Amino acid sequence: MFSIVIPLFNKKKFFCRALDSVFEQRFKEFEVIVVDDGSTDGGGDLVEEQYKERVKLIRQDNQGVSLARNKGIQVAKFAYIAFLDADDYWHPDYLGFVAMVIEENPNVGIIGCHYDSFQLEKKPRLTYFRLENYFKEAVHNTRFFTSATCVKKEFFENQPGFDSNLKLGEDIDVWLRASLFFGDGIYIENTLVYYSQEDSLRATGKFYPLDQTLIPKVLNKNYYMNSIADSTCSPKTFIKFQSKWVYLNLYQHYLSNDTRIEEVLSRIPRRYFLIHLIYSMPVRVLKAVFSSNRLSTLFRIYMKFCFRYVYS
Repeated sequence: MFSIVIPLFNKKKFFCRALDSVFEQRFKEFEVIVVDDGSTDGGGDLVEEQYKERVKLIRQDNQGVSLARNKGIQVAKFAYIAFLDADDYWHPDYLGFVAMVIEENPNVGIIGCHYDSFQLEKKPRLTYFRLENYFKEAVHNTRFFTSATCVKKEFFENQPGFDSNLKLGEDIDVWLRASLFFGDGIYIENTLVYYSQEDSLRATGKFYPLDQTLIPKVLNKNYYMNSIADSTCSPKTFIKFQSKWVYLNLYQHYLSNDTRIEEVLSRIPRRYFLIHLIYSMPVRVLKAVFSSNRLSTLFRIYMKFCFRYVYS
């Protein structure tokens, strides 16, 4: 039922924990595909020696996490792709709960699950809900997280997979496009996935140029039309999502002296005056403002307030 795709690059320290959590699943209808993306710490050898035929191991030169995931998807044989990062791990009921959701909702194309960096539930009882009007909620919370998301393989057979040009947001890109393709997904409320913050090399702790992030791509005029299929999300709703989501994420790039900020601002399809007014201030002023953690946090709170209560 599930093809589990795990990219591996220099995560030997954590990897057995991740793989053991897969083999401890109570639901057993799955295959495990590990794509060793040019590891130099012996992680691929560890998989080969310790897990042998239980894992389909693919070795390749280092090409990045997106191409590693895409390679695993290409060889997957089951109808649903479950993703797991090498330093995260699952509760023993994770796949079983996802399988129950699919059995009760056979047309669902994307399923997410609550995750935590501290503690998983001890004796969970399945609770979930449909993400109705997803693109209204996704402005504030895109919900899906790589190690806690399953996607129907049909999506990857009809749409591009993970975008290797993106160094940040390549996963969110897939969740957004899959939600446009299939329609609203389902979210499991149980905490069944451990999200590791132990690795200091995680991509989320780095700064990348704007053109290597999802922001310019999601503003592309064809983004919606190239992805929409069964979703009931209207063009108007998606334009609102594009604009609000970019406003909420753009301020962080002022710290990197990115020259494309003004060009990105000019492409936002719907202007929200109370937000755009602040973004229209001189770059040097905004850089000083956003270099303060306190002020940047206050600005994000201000934007969220405006989007919830003024521009809802």
